[in-house]
This record gives sequence, structure tokens and C-alpha cells, in this order.
Amino acid sequence: MMILISRRTLYICFLFLFAAVHRADAQERLKLSLATGYQSEDFRWSIAGSVQGTDPNILSELKWKNLSGPTAGASAEWNFWKSFSLRSEFSQMFIVSGSVTDADYQGDNRTNRSYYGEFDAKKGSSFSWRTTLEYTFHLDKVKLIPLAGFSMHRQSLYITDQSGTNPNLNSTYATRYLGGVAGLRAEFSLSDHFTIEGGLLCDIVHYRGRANWNLISTFRHPLSFQDDANGYNLEGYLKFCYTLDKWTFFVSGNILHGKTGKGTDMLYLQNGQDVPTQFNEAVRDYIRGGIGARVALF
Repeated sequence: MMILISRRTLYICFLFLFAAVHRADAQERLKLSLATGYQSEDFRWSIAGSVQGTDPNILSELKWKNLSGPTAGASAEWNFWKSFSLRSEFSQMFIVSGSVTDADYQGDNRTNRSYYGEFDAKKGSSFSWRTTLEYTFHLDKVKLIPLAGFSMHRQSLYITDQSGTNPNLNSTYATRYLGGVAGLRAEFSLSDHFTIEGGLLCDIVHYRGRANWNLISTFRHPLSFQDDANGYNLEGYLKFCYTLDKWTFFVSGNILHGKTGKGTDMLYLQNGQDVPTQFNEAVRDYIRGGIGARVALF
């Protein structure tokens, strides 16, 4: 479902950009990029035992580690008027390896552990999409590009057991980070063909996590509990580019750190009760390397 939604969103962006270009004059330019690479990601969240954040302060904690897999990405950049541009870009990782741990505690600060389990997390995906309005300042061989716009990030995470001990285990946790983005890009021209590009982007987002703990009969299905909080993502990237005529080939690296503040965890029980508690935080980190090509069509 997540992959279908992501593709539909991308198609809408590209159709919008193409339609606008056909209405534009000869001075406007369109650039399209495709990229592939590999990404490794860690993610964790925890809840407390009460809405006050006590009894204990960490009741349950989930940690996904070394979620890794190939990535695919694309972007479109439309210089629609003078130094103003509209950019839409996405990337998606297809998870092929990783693990997850689940721990429960009866005492504060992760003491008196009452449960611990290690499981597989070798499927799922991680998706990012941003659309931004950008303005380019030309400073000799340097371009500075402030930007602002919209961002959405999603994760589709699994908890499974491939050892055979729990063959029916197929729990899921799906996240969505939705909000605005602001940042700064820079391009440094080293020669007629070589350029270094870099940027720092900050997303201010609302976080939502939705879980289906499929083996716990006292929880409702398919929505067992939901987490809500506000947070941020900081992402930096660097590209080394070689340009030949209308084509640019690049090697890139990205690093992201995201974190939420405290929020609400709502547990949905089969007996009809909705039980709230404090959502402590969600923390996400990834690093990605890739290669790609960009072409200027106009």
C-alpha cells in the first residue's frame, strides 16, 4: 500500500511540472534526475506507564537496528521565473535486512526488565518526499539557494520471526512524518565540468505511528495502538558532480537525524477500552550513499 501511495504522489508531481513547462516560455528550464544507492537506518521509540510519564518512565521500548537495503530516487526541478525554482524529490529504501528488539520494564530508567525479545525486520520500506520553492543567489562561482516547502516521510516496519519459533508473527509499525521544510543548498563550481553541491534541510513535522500487534488477542486489529507527537528531521547531503553538455553525473551521500518530543500513545483493546499513556520519543537515523544522473531538458 505504501509503495502504491508513493508512486501516485510522484506521478502527480511530475504531471504538474510537465504541464507547467508546456505553458512556460523559452526561458524556463526543466531538470530531471534519477538515482540509486544503498541505505542503512536505525529507529527506536518508547512509552511510559502513565500519561504523567511515570510508573515507570520507560515501560516498553522498541528498537529497529541496521535496517538496510537498496534505494531508488528521482527529482524534478523547474526554473519557472527568473531565479525562482520549484523542486520535487523523493527516495525510497527497500528493506532486505535488519533486526528489532522489544523490551518491557517495571522500574524507572530501564531497570527490572520483565520482557525481552529479538526478532527479524527483513522487509518493509522507508520513504521520503519533499517539494520546495527555491531562490538562487549567484555569487561568482558559488550559488546559494534558500528554500521552503512541504515534506513527508514514511516507514513501513515489520516484526517477524524467521527462526520458526513464532511462525505466525507478522506485526507492523507504520510511521508518517508530515510537515514543512526549510533549508539552504549551495553549489560550488570547481571548473567547467566539476561541481560540488551540498545542503542542510530541516523538517518540522507531526509524527504518527500506527501499529498492528497481530499475535496479541487483547489488542484490536488492524489498529492496536497509535502514537502522536511533534518533532524534527535534520538532513545533510553532499554531491560530487561531473557535467557534460546537458547531462550531469553525480556521486552523493546523505545523513539524517530525526527526533520527536513527548506525545500520546493510545492503546485500543478488544473490550472497547481506549487506554492512553505518554509517548516518550521516536528517534531515527540513517546514512545513504548513491549515484545518479541529471538531464536538462529545456
